[in-house]
Amino acid sequence: MRIYGLSPEELASLEERAKAGDRTAQLDLADCLLMGHGYNKDTERAFDIYNTIYYNGVSASLTCNHYDRVMDGLIYCYFNGVGVDRDEAKATRLSVEKNTSWNDLFEN
Repeated sequence: MRIYGLSPEELASLEERAKAGDRTAQLDLADCLLMGHGYNKDTERAFDIYNTIYYNGVSASLTCNHYDRVMDGLIYCYFNGVGVDRDEAKATRLSVEKNTSWNDLFEN
């Protein structure tokens, strides 16, 4: 997705698709909010999107690309205290979980 320079129509479409449950749109929206691309930066809302997707069954319902984006977003937020209180231990646990999941895929 082209994140820089989104038109108002593209932003509205992204919001609509995200609200309708489109995982890619949800992650695009979270990324835009995290970085302030096309939107005012809203790190708390970005974190909430990543966190909601994670707690709604990250491993069962996501493609590999989506899984990586959710995990990377959460790890970044926790490690840097962006949108959530800094929690290096939680960031480390999520990183281990992500790496373990990938190792499990390649071993089976």
